[in-house]
Amino acid sequence: AVVSTQSTGGTHLTKKGVSRLIQDELVSAALHTNYNQGLSVNGFVGFVSLAGGMVGSLWRVKEGNYELPKRLLETSGAAVLAEKVVSVTKTLEGKFTVKTDASANDYDAVVIATPLHNSGIILDTPTPTKRPFQRTVATFVEGTLRDLVPGSSNPSDILTTASPSQPFFSSIGFKGRSESGERIYKVFTKEPMSDAQIEELFVSVRDVKVVDWYAYPHYNTSLPLPDFELDKGLYHLNAIEHAASAIEMSCIGGRNVANLVWTYLTGATGPNPEGICRDGKVEL
Repeated sequence: AVVSTQSTGGTHLTKKGVSRLIQDELVSAALHTNYNQGLSVNGFVGFVSLAGGMVGSLWRVKEGNYELPKRLLETSGAAVLAEKVVSVTKTLEGKFTVKTDASANDYDAVVIATPLHNSGIILDTPTPTKRPFQRTVATFVEGTLRDLVPGSSNPSDILTTASPSQPFFSSIGFKGRSESGERIYKVFTKEPMSDAQIEELFVSVRDVKVVDWYAYPHYNTSLPLPDFELDKGLYHLNAIEHAASAIEMSCIGGRNVANLVWTYLTGATGPNPEGICRDGKVEL
């Protein structure tokens, strides 16, 4: 897995004997709809993207993937402070002071579980190199889609290929129907759509909702993968996103960090063999 992060998706697939046509028309389509990026991503991201819909079965949590961390939090019995973290600093005793907008408390170990690039959290330890994130705009349109596929009715998902004439959108997906029975579509773009662009895609529009955010890293191969450990006792779970971003990857990152915290707090020389990682590999 680590080797495939050191070359682009296109280069890695070419070495594996995958034709340029397959890369442009199949792999690029998966990358556009999953990561809003092209074949310049690292090879591992390319494989994860293909797994997310083109290889085997894809599963999801019915109520939404956010239910997974929510239920885990409930099961853990952890105390939740609804406060914004301002800074994390190391004390002379080796503990960490976590300062929020409402309080300050000392902890033996700290795990940061959010991307650092826009967290605003001040650290007194050397921070990883700042890495760009990919802007992704999801526009949910309730309305009637124009006939966009020549000579055929529109499929449930319209993907785009690697082409000099690539349209302004990365993908269009049918998401279901509203209470009124109108179709709802999700349009992926890299910039917010103008009214003219929406009109270019839809015959009629009843409602529009836009989610504009920096969803995942802008992948390239020029930077090495960051470490989970920022300092002894201070860990960054989201470091794994720079290999590939997916809820499954976050689960792996969480397990790795849990092992690191356990090892640090107990002084053990290896992972907890009885609890955290009973089966399988310890590190990615």
